[in-house]
Amino acid sequence: MEHGFFYLACVAAISRIGYEVISFRGKVTPLALYCFCYLYFCFGPYLANLLGFSIYSGIQKAYLDEAAFVFFLAIITLTLFPANTLSRIESPLALVVKSPKLVKQICLLAMALPVCALFALAFARIGFSGMDKVQRIQAVGIVHYVLLTLWPLLLFILLTVTPRKALAGKEPWMVGGTVLLYFAYCFYMGERDFALLALPLFFWLYKDHPISTMKLALLATGGVTAFTLMSLGRGNAFEGGGLSAFLNQGSNLMVTSNILAWLEQGQQVMWGQSYFSGLVNMLTLGAIKLTLPLSIWFSRAYSPAANDGAYGFSIEGEALINFGLAGVPFLFAFIALFLAVCYRGYLAGRPLGVLLTYFNLFYFIYAIRGESLILFKSFIYCLILFFGLLMLSQRGRLYFRVA
Repeated sequence: MEHGFFYLACVAAISRIGYEVISFRGKVTPLALYCFCYLYFCFGPYLANLLGFSIYSGIQKAYLDEAAFVFFLAIITLTLFPANTLSRIESPLALVVKSPKLVKQICLLAMALPVCALFALAFARIGFSGMDKVQRIQAVGIVHYVLLTLWPLLLFILLTVTPRKALAGKEPWMVGGTVLLYFAYCFYMGERDFALLALPLFFWLYKDHPISTMKLALLATGGVTAFTLMSLGRGNAFEGGGLSAFLNQGSNLMVTSNILAWLEQGQQVMWGQSYFSGLVNMLTLGAIKLTLPLSIWFSRAYSPAANDGAYGFSIEGEALINFGLAGVPFLFAFIALFLAVCYRGYLAGRPLGVLLTYFNLFYFIYAIRGESLILFKSFIYCLILFFGLLMLSQRGRLYFRVA
């Protein structure tokens, strides 16, 4: 059946989302959201092509069906792997946060002051000029990327040590104002991915009772619509109007179709080099870089005239370039299990489970259009910041309890 992998992937993803909601008594889980986002980012341009809309010119149309099979393989692994059953195996020890107030105060200061300073610097250098995103970032400098890396991690730590019901006095306004200030800065600089922070914020708001599926659907629709509006005018893929722009947000089809073509033309697999390099990069905090980031490698291989990392990458593309098709189910089985284990800890109120669930809702979805290096680096920075703040607030000690 023509386009069969697309239809089967849709059925599988929708079935798993429904199963997750029923199994967790109305709660929409990170795994359910990941299935939805992966389906959207990967099959959106495929559906646009199916409907006759323009798609990005770099997509290898001769490999659309092969790419659809790769996406289907990823989704079927996410949906059939028994992640929830395996996630019931828990550690007997649970971390305890003894001084949440001090951690909260440090986080708020570290989140608010740098944004104010950088926003002022950016406005002084850019003002109301018509610079594009690249020019704006060049005007601000590397500190822009430092802020975009660390600010979400501080937010996740703040949300972990500050349940919504624990907010008092002026604290709700302080937290809300800090978040809105960061959103305003990202919007001013032309960044779009800050919209994904709405997911961990929404989970934080509804942590102690089921999240309304309708509210979450409205949130997702509003977020994707805003994401689309910020993308208009960026290429021929948006010439078909609003629906075309809505469907053409994912770059996975462009990256994966080209990798499939290169592999068929003799490109050698990497046999895990990018994963090992990312792990070493993580453990050395970026001091040792064994290989180029795949986003840079891809942009140079695709077009020497392109800016490094101009096209991003794709999480399943990394599995392909490392191990071929066999790497895809292994990668997505791990993703499903990690999301489920962290969410189990989130529901049990374990600080690490709560923290990593907020982390997953942002970075794992963000990395769908990226590579494992993004996850490795952000993960180690998150843990260093979290445990560093804990030890600072608890005079160098960590506390555990028997679960």
